[in-house]
Amino acid sequence: MKQPSRFDATSFYRIAIWIGILGCLGTPLGCANDGDGDDSASNLSPIARVDDEPIALSDVDLRIKDQLFAEKFPAGKGDAGLYEARRATINEIVDEKLLAQHSAESNMSGEEWLAGKVAELPETTEVDVEAFYAENQSRFAPGATLEVLAGPIREHLGQMKEAGIREQLREESTVVISLPRERKTVATIGHSLGPESAPVTIVEFSDFQCPYCSKVVPTVKEIAARYPDQVRIVFRHLPLSFHANARNAAYGSICAGDQDHFWEYHDLLFANQRALHREQLSDYATSLGLDMESFETCMSAPETEAQVAADLEEAERLGASGTPAFFINGIFLSGSQPIEIFDELIQEEIAGSEG
Repeated sequence: MKQPSRFDATSFYRIAIWIGILGCLGTPLGCANDGDGDDSASNLSPIARVDDEPIALSDVDLRIKDQLFAEKFPAGKGDAGLYEARRATINEIVDEKLLAQHSAESNMSGEEWLAGKVAELPETTEVDVEAFYAENQSRFAPGATLEVLAGPIREHLGQMKEAGIREQLREESTVVISLPRERKTVATIGHSLGPESAPVTIVEFSDFQCPYCSKVVPTVKEIAARYPDQVRIVFRHLPLSFHANARNAAYGSICAGDQDHFWEYHDLLFANQRALHREQLSDYATSLGLDMESFETCMSAPETEAQVAADLEEAERLGASGTPAFFINGIFLSGSQPIEIFDELIQEEIAGSEG
């Protein structure tokens, strides 16, 4: 098996979900039981009484688990995280079953069998680590040197070997996952790229002063380039209250859009996030050759304010409180995700539309 060098964003994303969401949901009180003994008897023993009615520890822990679940996945707001948690758990169970099937004849556990298969592969070399670092350096935080990241990269490459074997087992078997994704109905009002007839519509709620929104701009452009006929991208406004210049920037983009220059103005704002004061918004409009009298009138028009207010209201209804927030055919995706994450969802939706 060839040593992978490309950053596997999907596996990183799933690993983060497993650790952050699932790691402590399997036992009451979140991994509280560190002992080796069987606690089933003590869990059933009464720890309190109301008259003659006993209250068992298991009853208390079940109530806590339900409360933790409700806090992690609040009704109407935790749909995306709940889907990913369930999907990750399904993948874990599928992998366990496949490993058990293949290790049954070898008198080993599934993990022992997997470790043996990984050991048969070529060892990860310094060249592999350096190649991975060089190819993915732009994704790492500023100042993250090869010396600092060598250990985590080596560990990740080892995980990718395991993932490759697991994927091979899946390809050799019949695995069907029919867990439905949670979808919301999202109005597609706003400036857009791509045909209205596209099978996939991505609605982005964004803030021109948000650094993560700026970071995802190249990804959104790449999506538009990869799927010119299959994806429509709709931009909606979610200026956050603690970004002093974000709301006026949103107004400016709407007014530029009224003169058919929304996307050019959009690019200027994200390229100049530290220079979004009111007079600078007018300077950008001037640089695009806009009719400045119309632009200035639009900036203070009630209709402009109402459009942003409507977007804010829609974002609140959908449970989108941070930026950037994406809805891919109604499926929520939060944050500045790698393009691989978008690709997976987009291709699922395209396949579904053709199926």
